[in-house]
Amino acid sequence: MSRLDDIGVDVLRHRLEGVAQAMQEALMRSAHSPIVKEGMDASACLFDAAGQALAQSQSIPLHLGALIPSVAAILDRFPVAGMADGDLYLMNDPFCGGTHLPDLTLLRPILLDGVPAALAASMLHHQDVGGLRPGSVPADAREVFHEGLRIPPLKLGAADRPEPAVLRLLCLNSRTPEVMEGDLGAQVAAAVTAARAVREIAGEIGPEAFADGAARLLDRSEAAVRAALAGLPDGRYTGRDALDDDGVDAGVPVPVAVTLEVAGDSLVVDFEGSAAQVAGPVNSVASGPLAAALYALLSLAPRGTPANAGALRALDLRLPERSVVNAAAPAAVNGRMATVRLCMSAILQALAQAAAGRMPAANSGMSLVLAFSGRWPDGRPFMFGEIVAGGAGAAPDADGADAVSTDVGNAMNMPAEMLEEAAPLRVVAAGLRPGSGGDGTWRGGLGIRRCYQALADGIQVTHRGERFRNVPAGSAGGGAPAPAAARVERADGRIETLPSKCSLVLNRGDRLTVETCGGAGLGDPAARPAAARAGDKADGKAGISVER
Repeated sequence: MSRLDDIGVDVLRHRLEGVAQAMQEALMRSAHSPIVKEGMDASACLFDAAGQALAQSQSIPLHLGALIPSVAAILDRFPVAGMADGDLYLMNDPFCGGTHLPDLTLLRPILLDGVPAALAASMLHHQDVGGLRPGSVPADAREVFHEGLRIPPLKLGAADRPEPAVLRLLCLNSRTPEVMEGDLGAQVAAAVTAARAVREIAGEIGPEAFADGAARLLDRSEAAVRAALAGLPDGRYTGRDALDDDGVDAGVPVPVAVTLEVAGDSLVVDFEGSAAQVAGPVNSVASGPLAAALYALLSLAPRGTPANAGALRALDLRLPERSVVNAAAPAAVNGRMATVRLCMSAILQALAQAAAGRMPAANSGMSLVLAFSGRWPDGRPFMFGEIVAGGAGAAPDADGADAVSTDVGNAMNMPAEMLEEAAPLRVVAAGLRPGSGGDGTWRGGLGIRRCYQALADGIQVTHRGERFRNVPAGSAGGGAPAPAAARVERADGRIETLPSKCSLVLNRGDRLTVETCGGAGLGDPAARPAAARAGDKADGKAGISVER
């Protein structure tokens, strides 16, 4: 059998998506670091032999978009024709398709009858890859060399086993070598899971039918996205947002600007007008805006559209050189997530003009990254990272979701029990942040308030936040959310207000409180439905908090 009917292509699509999700579950089950096991900071994707994304897991859109140029970089260095089944390839270089240094891409080819048929790839945020600060997300980095080990595309191993010498090199550059080795093992396990499943599928339908069905899935995605674009009025639509600052020039906003040009069934996304690359670590490389643009295309398409690289055929992405959205080496990039979220915010603003009445209000546009490290009272070292979400923007007919990672992020809120097991910290308060969502006919979702108490001296903290000054505007008369904030209450009663990007030390009894930004509101608050007003307290809009 060399060709599937339409139902067969549907079945193949769901089976491939199941394989990608099985890879994701293998990552979650096998990883050693809490930020992956509990925070889900890892993603998996199946590619065809040409490096086109076929099926992705339900995980982090930023990773899934960034895997496309990462895989392309590996294939450029190691052509697929020279690969053997079970070969392993690795890279993290931001200036060669990656994102930031902790995100390691692992790729494994899948051969059928000796011919490359698919590629299994994953991207996982590793707990530490060296650099100035434990956790490899230093808010005070000024160049990529401050951020850790930079890995060009290289062959990690063969026969599904990393080469010991390469593995030793990687582990020697991590403060947590056993976690590095364990998380790499999780990525290998995910790839092996995919290889077994793909061989089973191809064995049932035949390699030719497999290749034909994969190609038709790409075509389906392209057709769905082009039809959605054709339904928008032709024209130019603009969006703009700004980071608080880059962490170096305090209080100097860093603008991100975008122009969308809809012409028939194609879309130009042009970031001309964005700031030049900056000294601080908030620069993004090209993979970030690519992921944001892909997310936007798929959000326009009808529900059920295959999430694959076919959507990119309708896109012309234009990025100014040496800019905050397309930085060049040796720029510091570990805080690129804030900039990519603002890329997404600007794109959604522009889309709201093109698709009036269909788009939600702005999300919080932030994700707070915290890294804790030090030693337990008995001398054992610890290291722990966590991502704290904000609120979603109000929908055209409903309030925004509270305390949720949105758009290009999809990390989970970390359980307090996991944090307290991993570090000498107590989470003394956790909950929704009252009043943090924008008001409106439909209100923005609430952000989060968390308070951590140090149970040991000398705990190093990297705090990488955003939206302390510049918050998203409400939509159609809705209100803006409350800005994010952070402070330290020292054991002696002194209060220190923190900037959005900083490093600090906590000693026994000190308390760190972080409060994230909510989502923007939509519509005139006076028009809020009576039923929604009656339920405001009951549904948590007044805030839910647990204190210990």
